[in-house]
Amino acid sequence: MDRSLEKKISALVKDIYRLAGGPFNLNSPKQLGQMLFEKLGMSMEGVRKTPGGAVSTNAETLQAIRERHPIVPKILSYRELFKLQSTYVRPLGQLQDAQHRVHTNYIQTGTSTGRLSSRDPNLQNIPSEGEWAPKVRGVFVADRGYELVSFDYSQMELRVLASISGDPKMIEAFNNDVDIHRLTAANVFNVPPDKVTPEMRRLAKVLNFGVVYGMGAVAFSKVSGLSFADARKFITEYLEDFAKVREWQEKTKAETRKRGYVTTLTGRRRWLLHAASLFRGEAAEAERAAINMPVQGLEADILKMAMIRVDEEIRKRKWDGKVRMLLTIHDELLFEIKKDMIAEASRVIHKAMEHVYELEVPIVVAEKKGKNWGVLK
Repeated sequence: MDRSLEKKISALVKDIYRLAGGPFNLNSPKQLGQMLFEKLGMSMEGVRKTPGGAVSTNAETLQAIRERHPIVPKILSYRELFKLQSTYVRPLGQLQDAQHRVHTNYIQTGTSTGRLSSRDPNLQNIPSEGEWAPKVRGVFVADRGYELVSFDYSQMELRVLASISGDPKMIEAFNNDVDIHRLTAANVFNVPPDKVTPEMRRLAKVLNFGVVYGMGAVAFSKVSGLSFADARKFITEYLEDFAKVREWQEKTKAETRKRGYVTTLTGRRRWLLHAASLFRGEAAEAERAAINMPVQGLEADILKMAMIRVDEEIRKRKWDGKVRMLLTIHDELLFEIKKDMIAEASRVIHKAMEHVYELEVPIVVAEKKGKNWGVLK
């Protein structure tokens, strides 16, 4: 993989230097900005500056101007491949032990929501989408006689949101196993569910998860490709259709301004003193965190409780060495299980994960398995 990436990166660098009219430091934002906007004279329209006054050349900026010059898509490709090589391919080769396995370190206090974070190496950040994702994930191979089995909480954020907000439409949808994104699209676009198009559903999905993070019209406009006016209209329509979600959000923000902190149903607390700030930008940022924390925080605690419950079941059945819990990636647990035990172990893991905590809606776990991490089905 390293040799293949090196060839592709070298070819891209040659093309970029040819289009730029000479070499420059591709990894220097300052030199890249000078080359694009001074030497090549590209339009600065819509391009932001960093707090230090330099022209921004981050991924978001380059995506916005990619049609203005053929050099920009090549720079984006270079960055993607360089990151793959320098962040994953080379370090993973160096970090393997004598048994050719890599071991991450989990940090209990690395996130404000209670999720475990991973570092040295960060195995929660291995690419999952794009041309190279299956190849990078494919280097993680199950031991001989074992398979990798993934157990992923399905739409957990929205299930938690439905439960803590008490929204009847959301609760009914999950209790009746209705496609929540299709239901949202039908409500927002005011059409019957069978008339929802794939594009309508895509926008509804973006909106559903965006609401969890307190996404405003500006952010929704960027992510969805809609105009600002349409994005604002969509969010307004959404919060009218799912009125209990809006009610819960407003109540949570008000309580956070008053108390200075927000809590999950399990009692995890996050201090957000800036929610009462007189600076609107500071207060808005704290309010977004206030409506996200009870959702992601409870989600994180449920996963941790599931890890403990599964570990207890493995010990009780004396499955040590036969059923190995390898990784936690946000809402997912990845195991290495002996092939002849997969069916039995899966039943136990499913039951433990789906019944470790009671919500107002069913908790559902999706399962995938395969010889390596890149081919799980």
